[in-house]
Amino acid sequence: MPDRLERLKARIKDLPDRPGVYLHKDAEGQVIYVGKARNLRNRVASYVVGKGDRDPFGNALVKEIEAIDFVTTNNELEAVMLENNLIKTHQPRYNVLLRDDKTYPYLKVTMSEDFPRVVFTRRLDRKKGDLFYGPFFAGTARRLLKLVADQFKLRSCDLEITDGKSALPRPCLYYDMHKCLGPCVVGLTTRGEYRDMVDDVVLFLSGKSKELQDRLTDRMYRAAEAENYELATYYRDLVRTVERVQAEQQVASAEQEDVDVWGLYEEGGDIATQLFVIRDGNVVDRRELFWEKIADYRPSHFLGEVVQRYYQDNLFIPPEILLPFEVEEAELLTEWLSQQRGYKVSLRVPQRGRGVDRVELANRNARLSHESRFRKSQQDRLQIAAGRLAQTLGHSGEVNRIESFDISNIQGSDSVAGMVVLDRGKFDKNQYRVFNIRSVVGADDFRSMAEAVDRRYRRLLEEDRPLPDMILIDGGRGQLNAALTALNRLGIEGITIAGLAKREEEIYVPDREEPIRLDRHEPALQLLQMVRDETHRFAVSSHRRRRSKRMLHSELDDLPGIGEKRRRLLIERFGSVSGVKQASEQDLMNVLGRKVGRTLYEELHVR
Repeated sequence: MPDRLERLKARIKDLPDRPGVYLHKDAEGQVIYVGKARNLRNRVASYVVGKGDRDPFGNALVKEIEAIDFVTTNNELEAVMLENNLIKTHQPRYNVLLRDDKTYPYLKVTMSEDFPRVVFTRRLDRKKGDLFYGPFFAGTARRLLKLVADQFKLRSCDLEITDGKSALPRPCLYYDMHKCLGPCVVGLTTRGEYRDMVDDVVLFLSGKSKELQDRLTDRMYRAAEAENYELATYYRDLVRTVERVQAEQQVASAEQEDVDVWGLYEEGGDIATQLFVIRDGNVVDRRELFWEKIADYRPSHFLGEVVQRYYQDNLFIPPEILLPFEVEEAELLTEWLSQQRGYKVSLRVPQRGRGVDRVELANRNARLSHESRFRKSQQDRLQIAAGRLAQTLGHSGEVNRIESFDISNIQGSDSVAGMVVLDRGKFDKNQYRVFNIRSVVGADDFRSMAEAVDRRYRRLLEEDRPLPDMILIDGGRGQLNAALTALNRLGIEGITIAGLAKREEEIYVPDREEPIRLDRHEPALQLLQMVRDETHRFAVSSHRRRRSKRMLHSELDDLPGIGEKRRRLLIERFGSVSGVKQASEQDLMNVLGRKVGRTLYEELHVR
C-alpha cells in the first residue's frame, strides 16, 4: 500500500498545471474513472493525497487506483468534450452512466465497416467503434434517416463489402438513381471518396452545420472549376438542404417553446430521474433513468454528470433546460451545451411561475417511478429516511422509535400536550398519549413542554421501560431548551433530541448555535415534518375534546335530568350548547321526551 501511494504521488508530479482529462486505472489496466480538470495536477492530487476526510466515493476509488494517465487540452471546454468521448469508449464503473428501462431509437454510423452505413437501432454497443446519435423521439429518428438516405450517397444495403473486392457483378438501382456511390462494385468509387461522404453525415448528425456547409461549398467550387457541373449542382443542393434544416430548427426554437424539464428522487442510494421533453409547447416524450445503490450520493455532482452524459450525443438540445437544484460547474456545462447546440442554452433552477410547477411535476413523477421500480413500501421509505436523519443529527445507531411532543391551547386555557410515537416507520396510535397540563397557569408553552416531558420520562424510568431513540419537539430553541431542562432533572443524558420550527423548517439541536437547514426535498426533513404534523394534529384534536367537554359540563351537566347519555343525544341532534339553547320546546321534547324536554326548555329560558 505505501509503495503504491508513493508511486502515485511520483506520477502526480509529472502532471502539468493545465486543463485536461485524467484516467484512473486499476491493477488490471482497466479504466475505472475518467474526470476533467481545470488544473490536472491539483485535481488528481486531491484524490490521492488530499487533506481531510474523503467521502465514501473518494475512499473507494483511491483504494483501486494503480495507474494514472492524462491528456491535456487547450481549455476546460475541450476537456468536457474529451471526457465525454473517453467515458463513451471505456464505460468506467465509477462514472455516472445512464440507465434507462426504455429502449429509445438511435441512428448508428457503422464505422467498424470498410464502407459505413447509417442504420436505425435501439441497442447501444460502442465496443466496435460505431458512432451513435440520439436518443430520438416522436418519429424523429426515421425522418432523419430518410433525409440522410435522400441527400447523402451512402449505401443502405447490409452486404459485407470489403475494400478492393466486388460484392456484386453490377450495382443496384440506387446507384443508377444517384442515391448511392456504389461501393459494392470495384471502380465506381474509392474508399477515400466514400469516407468523405461518411464524414459529411457525421458532421450533419452532430449538428455541426457550419463546418459541413464550408466543406460542401468548397467541393462545389472545385467541381465547378473542373467543369463537373452535375456534381457541383449536387453539392449546391446539399448545402441548401443543410441550411434549410438549420433554419427550421432556429425558427421552431424562436417561435415555439422548447424546454427539457428534469426531476429527481433519491432514497437509500436508489435514484430515479424523470425528464419531460417539451417541444412546440407540448410534452412529446418522457424519459425515466434509474441507478441502484449509489454509495456516495452527492446531488449537485450526480445530476450534473447525468445532464452531461445525456446531451453528449443528443442532436436536439433545447434552448432552456430546467433543473430541480443547482449542479456543479454549471457555467462550464452551460458553455458546453451552447457549443453543442450552436447557440445559447439556458440551464436554470426556476424560482417562480410555470417553471416551478413543471419541475415539481417532474420531481413528483420521479418519486412515483422510484416507488414503482424499487417497490418500497411507505414503511420502508420512512426507515430509510430515519437512517438519513440519524446521519444528519449525528446519532450513533438506528433511529427506530421517535416520540414527538406538541402543546395546544387557546390563550392558556385547557392546555394539553400531545405525544405521538413513530415505531420502525409506522405510527403506533396505541402508544399516543395526552397530558393535561396541570402546573402551568396561562399561555406558557415552554413550562408546559417541560411538564409533559418530565411526566412522560419520569414514568418510563419508574416502570423501567426503554427510552426512545429520538425525541422531537414541535418548536424552536425555547421549546427545545425546556425539554432538555426536564430531561436533565431526570438524569437522562445522551438521548438524541431536536426541535423543528414551523416557519423556516429549521432543525434545532443541543450544543449547536445555528439551526440545521436541509433541502425541502431531503427525506430526513420530510420525515420530521410528517411526525411534527401528526403530533400537531393529535395535540389540537385533544385540546378541542378537552375544551368541548369543559364547556358542555358547565352548561348542561348542572341541569336537572341531564346525564351523560342525554347530553350526548342533545349534542348529536343540535351540534352545540348554542344549538340546544336555540331549539324549540317541541324539538327538545322530541329528543328527550315530553317531561324532561319541557323541563329543560323552561330551565334554559328562565336562566
